[in-house]
Amino acid sequence: MEKKKIVICSSASFEKEIIEWKIKLEGMNFEVIKYPVKLQGDITTGYEKEFTDHYVSISKADVILTLNIEKRGIPGYIGPGVFAEMAFAIGLNKSLGKNIDVYHINPIPESLPYSEELRLWEKLNWIKAF
Repeated sequence: MEKKKIVICSSASFEKEIIEWKIKLEGMNFEVIKYPVKLQGDITTGYEKEFTDHYVSISKADVILTLNIEKRGIPGYIGPGVFAEMAFAIGLNKSLGKNIDVYHINPIPESLPYSEELRLWEKLNWIKAF
């Protein structure tokens, strides 16, 4: 059976957790094709390349996994960049007929500016708990 291609979406500040999940997912027979990395050197150039590579990888993925880990005192935090990545995958599903499964590992927080949107996506089954 062919491995499903998965992209990990998360704040790059969770280096340890990202690598732990990468190993765990590979053990579950996923092919991790992209995950966040901390930028080195020129932030502007590095950000543009990382941003582009991440979105291209999402477009090739079968699954994206959002590591919504506590940050800034908010359990299940999803930052604006990760929210955009989730929306991008959903947009590909809706506009181009892709079938990218969008998962998160922790419950959706109540206190984000876009929590209502995330809860609606969950209700519509566009995103699911992993």
